[in-house]
Amino acid sequence: MHLAFLLRHPPYSKQHAREGLEAALAAAAFGQEVSLYFMGDGVLQLLPEQKAVQLAAKDTSKMLQALDMYDIENVYVDRTSLQTRGIAEDALAIKCTAVDSKQIRQQLATAQQVFCF
Repeated sequence: MHLAFLLRHPPYSKQHAREGLEAALAAAAFGQEVSLYFMGDGVLQLLPEQKAVQLAAKDTSKMLQALDMYDIENVYVDRTSLQTRGIAEDALAIKCTAVDSKQIRQQLATAQQVFCF
């Protein structure tokens, strides 16, 4: 089963970012094909050197580093969201494929379930 996870929230404003990553990792652990899409403020999760300790929060960047261990290879980032926030594609903490909104819509059409966080 192909599952798509849309991550639209910044890393530490609420629990959405962490819950989305945990759900994706859990699905992958049970053998599901997982694709991650970072969109909107969710692209901020991809910035390196986040200071979660200063916010008294758990660091989600370690979860991002674990994606390879869970065989999550389909990691996409919305190009427009990056550009809007002035983030360069090569400045991200993990390897992602930058895609435009049309490509995202086409890929989501192939997913059997779409989860939004």
